[in-house]
Amino acid sequence: MAGATDPKQTMVANEKLGNHCTPAPSFGKCTLNHDHDHDDDHDHDHDHPSVLLRLHGTFMVIAWLFFNSLGNTVARYFKKTWTNRQYFGVPVWNFYHRIYMMASWTLTCAAIVCIFVDVQGFEVHAHSIVGLATFVLVFVQPILGLMRPPQQRAQSAIRILHTLLGHAAYILAVTNMFLGVGLEAAHISTVMYGLLAGAVGIHLLAHVAFNILEYLTRRKGGELDVNKDASFSRWRKTTLMVQMITLYAFTIANVVFVWHG
Repeated sequence: MAGATDPKQTMVANEKLGNHCTPAPSFGKCTLNHDHDHDDDHDHDHDHPSVLLRLHGTFMVIAWLFFNSLGNTVARYFKKTWTNRQYFGVPVWNFYHRIYMMASWTLTCAAIVCIFVDVQGFEVHAHSIVGLATFVLVFVQPILGLMRPPQQRAQSAIRILHTLLGHAAYILAVTNMFLGVGLEAAHISTVMYGLLAGAVGIHLLAHVAFNILEYLTRRKGGELDVNKDASFSRWRKTTLMVQMITLYAFTIANVVFVWHG
């Protein structure tokens, strides 16, 4: 045997020659493709909606389930309420109507900007087409609301058109929310269908309640003093408050599902 101080040592194997047929397991993590981790990260990001997409849904939910619904209510049922007061030279009902509808208009425009930036263009499918139609109706509504032609007949026609387009925009917007929940890119739980239906149900129940109050007011009759609120004014205000609180709760719940699925 060679000594430790020798410049060369001979190593001898005493086993037979053969092929390595039994693979040995690796005890460490081995990455064979450097791009694999990058692809996984990319797929992981793709599985979750972008912030802009979530903002789009959030803005639409707040605009239509809350602000638009309340704006529609005060314009339809509160023209004979708060009759002895004005805000900034306009009747109180008109002031609140403008505030609610401008909030809805602003949020809708912001939602459209968010989705166009996110998808970098326009994707043709049912949700986008209905959304674009809704945006067109929403965009012209303030113009119609501010138009005051001198002819009485023209004023009536514009007022009717403003009302009809407003209802059409609400129906399209709510329908489009249901379509949006079903989009694969949204990754939203189907539970949100029930939450959306609940908010719409509250909106419809409020209309039923206000129509009953209007019927009772007409049935009571009597000459209305222009400086006094119509009968059952307190009930109308209470119903509006209940509608506002319940719609707020449903709006928050829907926004939570937009962000957390």
